[in-house]
Amino acid sequence: MKQLISATLSIEAANIYNNWEKQKKSARLSDMIVKEDVNMHHIDALQKAKSHHHRLISNAMIALHLKDPSHPLCKELNESLIGTIYYQYWD
Repeated sequence: MKQLISATLSIEAANIYNNWEKQKKSARLSDMIVKEDVNMHHIDALQKAKSHHHRLISNAMIALHLKDPSHPLCKELNESLIGTIYYQYWD
């Protein structure tokens, strides 16, 4: 299915678009849209996996901390979680 679109481009984007080979602009733009959609899905999946791993690290760290609060791995795991909601402020 083909669809005609209209877009307002920034000056930079228009300069790039106008330098593309004629008769291939639509195909190139279509490829870019498809690739960007795939990229966005990959980024979303990676962000979800990262969050899941942070939660697993946090759970393991808390379990270890309950057994042996002075274990050096507790501090190392907690430091890997700085800037996340899983970081523990127990030190």
